[in-house]
Amino acid sequence: MSPRVDTAPQIRPYEPRDRTALRQICADTADSGLAIERFFPDREVFADLLTNYYTEFEPQSTFVADNGGEVVGYLTGCLNSKRFLRVMTWRIAPAILVKALSRGTFWHPQSVRLFRANLGLWLKNVFRRGRKLHDYPAHLHINLREGARGQRIGSQLVSAFFEHARRAGVRGVHAGVSAENLRACRFFEGLGFTELHREQRMRKPDGSGKILSTVIYAKRL
Repeated sequence: MSPRVDTAPQIRPYEPRDRTALRQICADTADSGLAIERFFPDREVFADLLTNYYTEFEPQSTFVADNGGEVVGYLTGCLNSKRFLRVMTWRIAPAILVKALSRGTFWHPQSVRLFRANLGLWLKNVFRRGRKLHDYPAHLHINLREGARGQRIGSQLVSAFFEHARRAGVRGVHAGVSAENLRACRFFEGLGFTELHREQRMRKPDGSGKILSTVIYAKRL
């Protein structure tokens, strides 16, 4: 368990020196606050997928909570989700594919179970017409170490991103939240986000057939 943060952290823009800590928090909190290894074996590949766009292509939209030199939380943001999809498709995803193949990630038994359970669902989602988010072109992700939760650090990170987005003339922002993570859902609803729709995200690879969903929240700025 992470120790509780007893002093108010500084909310500041991301710097390259924060990259290692940001990636570690990403992997440590990936499964509704729990570690990625619960369902995927390679935290390096996972961190590449979840953070590389924000740290390498739009670092100016990312913010961290700095507690005396230790990063205890972060918000990764993007002002133009269409650009994000282009970069992910043509720059980031191919590099991750090569890395995963070279590391043998896809052949790990845990990966095989995950892909077997979800390949049909993921292919269906690829070819399904996506929901329109024209009024909410920006998006954000937020993660905090366990000891930093429940202290308004998350809302301060969101406020910093909102100010950044407003200065850029962005009219709205959206965020995807695990429907099973009720604490995170209440957090976004408390900040004035409203639910737009839900998307099927993943079938649990435990043989139960249970499908996990993502709530898409949005807010006008």
